[in-house]
Amino acid sequence: MTTEPDIGDVLNRLADGGVVREADDGSLTTTDAFETTRTEYARQYRSADRETFVSAVAEAFELERDTAAREIDANGATRAQLAAYLAVEAFLDDSTTPETTAVMAHLVCEVAPPSPVPRAVTLLDDDSYAAFLDDHPDAVVTVWQHDCTPCDRLKAELPALLDATPEDVAVGGLDGASASGFRLRHAVNSAPAVVFFADGEHVETREGYLSPSTFATVVDDVF
Repeated sequence: MTTEPDIGDVLNRLADGGVVREADDGSLTTTDAFETTRTEYARQYRSADRETFVSAVAEAFELERDTAAREIDANGATRAQLAAYLAVEAFLDDSTTPETTAVMAHLVCEVAPPSPVPRAVTLLDDDSYAAFLDDHPDAVVTVWQHDCTPCDRLKAELPALLDATPEDVAVGGLDGASASGFRLRHAVNSAPAVVFFADGEHVETREGYLSPSTFATVVDDVF
């Protein structure tokens, strides 16, 4: 008879392996490094057809295809869960049993990913951005999302963008998925986006990847 993995031990292994991180308040998030791995598998399987999905599950759990198909239907398994399983398996790269890896993947799916907002800017949300703009009438507010290639490109250029920002201009950032109020108010339809405010007024919005040179030109025009 298979013994159920101990949840406390599983969480400790996820933390020790750098899959999850515990905050001071005890809350858990997945790590940026793990999310990079999970994103690779998510992109590979999110649009996979039924045959590919079943074959991947069969291979991962060493099952016959018919058995894998029945297990998928019986348990409501999703492509996102498959991506989490494969990411945990690849990221930890140890001798974890399939049963334990499956429990790990289930827990990972229940843990929130880290904010896509870079730590170098002030983290904002729909409840805080208005006060931020009141305190900083000259500001740049960036909008980000998970699993976003142009966001990753812009994030890599962030030091250059911050260098081009005047010292008296504040820079904040929002997770677009949880900031619908800001997006609606300022007509932000995609991420990344860079929204410029001068004297408390919304002046310009740029969506998509913004090169440092283009950003510097807009900054010169706005401020």
